[in-house]
Amino acid sequence: MTTAKEDMVNAVLAALAVDHDINLHAYPIRVRFDGALRLEGQVENIVAKRKARRIALQISALSGIEDHLRLYPSEHRDGKALQDAIVEALAMEPAFRDIRVYASPAAPADVQWIAVGVEAGDVQLHGQVGSLSHRRLAEVIAWWVPGSCNIHNHLRVQPAEADTDDEISDAIRLVLEKDPLLHAENIRAATAQRTVTLHGYVHDEHQRRMAVYDCWYVPGVHAVHDQLRVLQ
Repeated sequence: MTTAKEDMVNAVLAALAVDHDINLHAYPIRVRFDGALRLEGQVENIVAKRKARRIALQISALSGIEDHLRLYPSEHRDGKALQDAIVEALAMEPAFRDIRVYASPAAPADVQWIAVGVEAGDVQLHGQVGSLSHRRLAEVIAWWVPGSCNIHNHLRVQPAEADTDDEISDAIRLVLEKDPLLHAENIRAATAQRTVTLHGYVHDEHQRRMAVYDCWYVPGVHAVHDQLRVLQ
């Protein structure tokens, strides 16, 4: 006879197995319950990581889980090289022109600052920024840097803001505009209950996939509905 914990773990694994964006054969996910529900393993892309966490929350009905899933890196970099690349990417972003970016866990006196730490592909973002959109954009930029396997976003927002669907849509529009592979003026994003729907058109399937990935990179998104048209 199985226990309630074993039943929960088996139910989560069964739900992961039937999701078309999660490939458990090529990228196995380990699910354990030891005081908390824990997801471990490498996944193919950001969609699989975000959906696996969301599925585990829905099936378990727990308020939180330990998400230790890591993206399979497109490029392997040592910690210093990855840290330098992320610091440079953040420092060069025009939206962060008033934000100091540091390659250390220091706590400077600046009103707005970001400190980047890296260990074995795991990226830690600490600091203080002026809006939720800045907080989300910093995480997305860190994800975009090749070699990033997981992002731990500890950035604070000062003054504090209420998180809303409109704020998520604003952040997605900002991210789409920053993606050099896309023509953001042709894409509309609407959010309802943290579910994003994309309308508009792109020029090929690769752009379509990138637009969807960009939405999933934004923390706080629970689902993405792709209604984009591909121009022939």
